[in-house]
Amino acid sequence: MDGNGHYWPGQPPALPPAYYPTPADPLVSPDYEGWWQRGIALARQTWRQVLTVHAITAIPTTALTLPAGLRLAEESDAMTAAIEASPGRMPDLSGYLPVVLQFGALSIVASLISAIAVAVSIQLVVLAATGRPISIAVAFRAGIRRAPAVIGWGALAAFVYLGAALACVLPIVYVAAALITLPVVATLERGAGIGRSFALFHADLGTSVSRIATMLALTLGSLLVSGLIGGAMEATVGGAAGVIVSTLFTSVTGLVIGIFTTPLLVATYADMRARREPFSTAYLVPPA
Repeated sequence: MDGNGHYWPGQPPALPPAYYPTPADPLVSPDYEGWWQRGIALARQTWRQVLTVHAITAIPTTALTLPAGLRLAEESDAMTAAIEASPGRMPDLSGYLPVVLQFGALSIVASLISAIAVAVSIQLVVLAATGRPISIAVAFRAGIRRAPAVIGWGALAAFVYLGAALACVLPIVYVAAALITLPVVATLERGAGIGRSFALFHADLGTSVSRIATMLALTLGSLLVSGLIGGAMEATVGGAAGVIVSTLFTSVTGLVIGIFTTPLLVATYADMRARREPFSTAYLVPPA
């Protein structure tokens, strides 16, 4: 930090002072504690709106995938029973493969809807950080304009993930960490995507790893607990009703996770960018 309270240690400012972060910046933080406090503060400001957006989009995604998921579970059970009844004999896949393809196609559509929800949620956090009214309508208009970029870069990232997964465990962990800010990059920066995410990740590895490891631990830990509870519910209720109860519980858990991870993710992006180049929350305020 220099004598003016800026975190950027480069040359004397060539931009107005507001474009360099100060200790009071709503997004950029000097340390881990500041990042956590900013993320939680933004979560408190935006949780109602973020929850509403994710709840609205959860309805069509669940409606799309749940019936196909139930059919897939039924076909899987039938195929397992056929294999057990005739060991060593190739089971009939004529009824199974179409259900798998249908479920896969519907899951892709659900992912596209979820990508829109992510873009809108990011815009909600930006509205709060820049001191503007936290309006779902405003965030939706801004988010829907950037949704094609978020979806497009996300589709390309899927191939990067696939290549890393085929290579080994460590590459997929590295790629997942480096691309965690990709939705924010695609939402807030025009023409930027995978390469930009990697560049921000490498700007300050200590900053990047500490923030990302915390978010991944929170997400994976929550999903693990949710999966265990959901599995117990499914086993207790049994049948199709058990699958429905488990799916709904998992969806609600995902909504709660999103309330906290979205602000932390935007704050992570801000910290990464501020350590690579002059950046403050003022950059995200639209021109008058």
